[in-house]
Amino acid sequence: MKKGTGSCFGTFGELAQGEMDGHPFLFTLPVPLKSQAVFVPDRFAGVRSRSSKSKIIRAAELALAKLGKKTGGCLYISSQIPVSKGMASSSADITAAVRAVASSFGTHFTGADISSIAAAIEPTDGVMYEGINALNQKNGELLQSYFRLPELFLIGYDSGGILNTHDYYLMKREYSAAEKAEMQLVYDQMHHGLISGNTADILLAATKSAVINDRFFPKPFFSLFTEIASQFEAGVVVGHSGTVIGLLLDKNDLFLPKKVKEIKRMIQLETGWTPIITGTILDGEK
Repeated sequence: MKKGTGSCFGTFGELAQGEMDGHPFLFTLPVPLKSQAVFVPDRFAGVRSRSSKSKIIRAAELALAKLGKKTGGCLYISSQIPVSKGMASSSADITAAVRAVASSFGTHFTGADISSIAAAIEPTDGVMYEGINALNQKNGELLQSYFRLPELFLIGYDSGGILNTHDYYLMKREYSAAEKAEMQLVYDQMHHGLISGNTADILLAATKSAVINDRFFPKPFFSLFTEIASQFEAGVVVGHSGTVIGLLLDKNDLFLPKKVKEIKRMIQLETGWTPIITGTILDGEK
């Protein structure tokens, strides 16, 4: 037994989220904000932590059980990811904790292993998988992985307040027939955009998904973001179960620096907000 470490990146909301044929889906939008965990195994029963995050203790316990270990240990966690904002802070914490447990025993879990542990605790984001992916957030089933990452530039804001993910998923949402049909189109358009590298499809699908979600969890100044997106050939991204809202642009746009400067100016003028994250989405190993 030895000290084990694990880490995981968070997200900025989701590229898209909804349901298809009655089953939920989300497309991850990974960003370089990290949760890190350290697990020190010992011969005492149970997992202990100074953190008040009970989910990470449960995740470590499930990881030990999956490894067939009867030992316990001390778990330490630190994170750069804001909490209750829709940035996958809990999913990243859980993933980092499970990876730290596995590391302490000289082994590792697959993305599917971690996803099953995470989904047993709460609805999960797909941060335990590499790259961008589509996931059933309720049962952790991987629907599709995308390894050709689009070159996107994010200007992200926090619209204020907090949202408990567990409470969000208890909310009853009745989608209209038109919304159900639109969500099928969102899934297909996002899938095609990610497979083909068509940035325009990705941005359009993201905006469509954000528009549907705004009926159930409206964001302040949402119409301002959709107007700016239309004006600057951008896409609107939101935390479907969180408070963040932002704009995605094509990183290869020749006018990107001018667009970013003007978008920031317009949003600052109308809302008083400053970005909480600006830059390219995660393009390295998670």
